[in-house]
Amino acid sequence: MKRVLAVLVLGALAPMIQGAAGTFFPSRYCPDLSMLWVIGLGLYWRSAGGGAAIATALGFVVDLLSGSLFGQHALLRLFGFGVARVCSRQLNLRGRLPQMTFAAVFGVVNAAASALLTAFFAAGPGIDAALLVHLVPHMVANALFAVPVISAVGAITSWVDDAARQLLIPQPRSGSG
Repeated sequence: MKRVLAVLVLGALAPMIQGAAGTFFPSRYCPDLSMLWVIGLGLYWRSAGGGAAIATALGFVVDLLSGSLFGQHALLRLFGFGVARVCSRQLNLRGRLPQMTFAAVFGVVNAAASALLTAFFAAGPGIDAALLVHLVPHMVANALFAVPVISAVGAITSWVDDAARQLLIPQPRSGSG
């Protein structure tokens, strides 16, 4: 339970940090930190069900903070977790270059899916020239921040797992005999 709470609370800080950075930099230069966090979950989280629940919860946090369609980012984060999990089984995504490439490509897929969902459910423009202009710097930002964010997820999950394992090691009884 501590493991889930630690990853969930720290993951919920990602869109808040991204929003704060968006006040200083244009949004196209800010990486999608919650998407990168979910990719890290897909690579390092052991339980598929637990990781999917955390990814969906993080998506709802992004929905609440961004004012987008409720459930849009939850669906996209769940999809991102699944894709990262499946791709990590088929491809070697443990290195820096593969993580950067995966984050850049999935950032494009995520932006296109978000634009299409908005166009389908609301009166949004869909994929247009403005999206494409903002997509290239956003893709580069996602690639640059992929390794530190994914490494942080890996370090946090292993740290929490090690702490949980230490609690399960039987200690010899001291005492009467």
